Amino acid sequence: MTAATWWPHEVRRCGRQAYVLPVLAALLAYGAMAAQSGDGRLLGRALLTCAPPTAAALACAAVVAREPMAELHLSLPTAYARTVARRLAWPAAVTAAACLAMTAALTATGHRLDLAVTLAELAGLTVLLGGCAVWATVRFGSAAPATGLVVATVLAKLLLIDRVVPEGAAQAVPALLAGGWLTVLALRALQPGGRQGARLGRGPGPGFGPGEA
Repeated sequence: MTAATWWPHEVRRCGRQAYVLPVLAALLAYGAMAAQSGDGRLLGRALLTCAPPTAAALACAAVVAREPMAELHLSLPTAYARTVARRLAWPAAVTAAACLAMTAALTATGHRLDLAVTLAELAGLTVLLGGCAVWATVRFGSAAPATGLVVATVLAKLLLIDRVVPEGAAQAVPALLAGGWLTVLALRALQPGGRQGARLGRGPGPGFGPGEA
């Protein structure tokens, strides 16, 4: 299979949610910011920073969970972990494009945004929530626990972290590191040695034992 055929195949395997969810979330955040009043600024800011990353994380969880033939992938020349990473690149790319378009549109319409801080926060939270979603989906073989973990992480950010940690790099850097680490853990578990790829949909395997989680 050549690149001209397997890239479109991977796009189809991702499903529509990989493209629809991040775009809808960016539109929702833009609408909230555009319509904000004095009392709605907090909600608009929360949607701006949290809606696109949350949508991207849910899309990533769906991408991992919707593969019905994980066992077959383990017998193919291309490692299953590489296939999953390749598929996850699509919702990540769509989210990045949607966030850039959203912030550019807000700036063009007169909204005062600290672009560096906003983009750093969006990037950090997207990687963190995406890592949580992929890890939980691989660990439990379902997107449902991933959804719960993503929602809990967003609530922790809004109710706790935002109150004690400054916006920008202070939040973005730890989020990038934690999200990247969780993603690497999940992809390692999908390798043949991890055995988790063959168990997707059938509960956790030894790829995440008590000493590895």
